[in-house]
Amino acid sequence: MVALQLLLSGILSGGVYGLVAMGFVIMYRSGHVFNMAYGQFAAVGAFVAWTFLGSPSAPRLPLPLALLLTLLFAIGLGLFVERVLFRRLIGRPVFASFMVTLGLLAVMHALIMVIWGPHTLPLAATFPKGPVNLGEITLPQEYLWSFSIAVLLVVGFAFFFRRTKLGLAIRAAYDNQIAARCLGVSATLNSQIAWALGTVFATVGGILFASVQGVNIALSEIAMSVLAVVLLGGLDSLIGCVVGGLLLAVGGNFVSYYLGQVFTGIGEVFGVLLILVVLLIRPNGLFGAKPIERV
Repeated sequence: MVALQLLLSGILSGGVYGLVAMGFVIMYRSGHVFNMAYGQFAAVGAFVAWTFLGSPSAPRLPLPLALLLTLLFAIGLGLFVERVLFRRLIGRPVFASFMVTLGLLAVMHALIMVIWGPHTLPLAATFPKGPVNLGEITLPQEYLWSFSIAVLLVVGFAFFFRRTKLGLAIRAAYDNQIAARCLGVSATLNSQIAWALGTVFATVGGILFASVQGVNIALSEIAMSVLAVVLLGGLDSLIGCVVGGLLLAVGGNFVSYYLGQVFTGIGEVFGVLLILVVLLIRPNGLFGAKPIERV
């Protein structure tokens, strides 16, 4: 029963990590931007949600309206950052965009500290709370809601990517930008959609985590877990995000429970160890495409 408990709780949290990691991969595949500020987008989204929702003792707007306004803010933020910073870097070396994301990380972190401060802010109720008993297994109800929302968003995004003309055009641009442009696919529109979707996924992930642990600057550290997920699954693979998130969360639960007393802190470094093993065997990740080089 303990193993089943660890497995189910790992799946629930791993699904949310996979959702957030998909936003990172979308941004990367759009313009090869390795966005080190991605965790700040999750933190800002959670703080904005708190601004609209309020705390349990002092609620503000109704939940649907607050979430709608938060998502609109996330889309606007993504489009603003893309237009002001990264559209100017199209065709520039990858290192240039990487350095810009480091500067963006510092600016967003400072703004969070100035506007909302360093303290943890309790978020007004977004999901029903309390344990759910499945026989001898007990799971937090908010984890079940978070996982369900993550699954719905992943399925909806997969449908958009595979069944709509715009989604197919974006996929074509991901696979071969030059050929896609020759066929009339707008590189600017593709970049805008990628940044809007990536920011929305980060914001949703920030809200889901904040509903459990509260809103604080530590939410920006989600970037490290996301980075572990995308390196594990593959920087260019959306399926790898889901599989990587599940492997990381489930494996971390088992390692922490069975080896935590023998090797103190092994749960915290499990993700790094898993990445090292996978990258030694498959440098492009479990599902990453192997680049083809002409000689």
